[in-house]
Amino acid sequence: MAQIADGWLQPGQRLPSEPALATQYGISRPTLREILSGLEADGLVRRRHGVGTFVAQRHPQVESSLDLDIGVTEAVLAANATLGIEVVSAHEETAPGWLAEALNLKPDDRVLSVERIIRVDGVPAAHGLDVIPLEVLERSGSPAYDGGSIYRFLERDCAIHLLGGVAAVSATVAGTRLAAALGCRRNSPLLRLDQVEKSADGHPVLASREHYVPGVFHLTVRRLRHGRQDLFDHGSGGRNAGRSGT
Repeated sequence: MAQIADGWLQPGQRLPSEPALATQYGISRPTLREILSGLEADGLVRRRHGVGTFVAQRHPQVESSLDLDIGVTEAVLAANATLGIEVVSAHEETAPGWLAEALNLKPDDRVLSVERIIRVDGVPAAHGLDVIPLEVLERSGSPAYDGGSIYRFLERDCAIHLLGGVAAVSATVAGTRLAAALGCRRNSPLLRLDQVEKSADGHPVLASREHYVPGVFHLTVRRLRHGRQDLFDHGSGGRNAGRSGT
């Protein structure tokens, strides 16, 4: 199956039948089906019941560093890829419990909730849920969201100076709704990024939850080793302090 992973086979090309593949690689058909299921989960092949197995179209990749606080739409444009934004919904509602807590809101406070699907060169790449307290919009004159970048909306239309925030990264799987939105199989692996954005006055103005499709976005983090000697000294000091206290 290395021909698929290494790109030797062309997108759309039909693979030989399961019996032929099992004979070619000297493996059992149950083992072959497990391999094909793994390749399908990775987005390398697509299986059509009663038709056959085909090499999937190659997804474009967008490089983005988590060191920088840039929006998903900004990352796509920076990669010189074609950006597509589908606004699934944009409406006012009472903030759900976890969002109310993240934004320091009262249980009955209202928010603008924006759900979007981001496409890269026509391929579904990310699903985003962005929530802005209505109080933030009212202080800015209640501008209307234009369907584009959320960061641009807050900075340009609302005149808010964004300072950034702390992002929590986790792995998850696509439920039925997310799978349909992103064009992937249910239980396919996704990368989730949760972040609360703060303004210059230190108040939270945006809570975001984004789900990324592996193989489309390539996210990196720059890790530096600062103050190694300080760490060792601190560790030694901690042990000595512990001994002196006994």
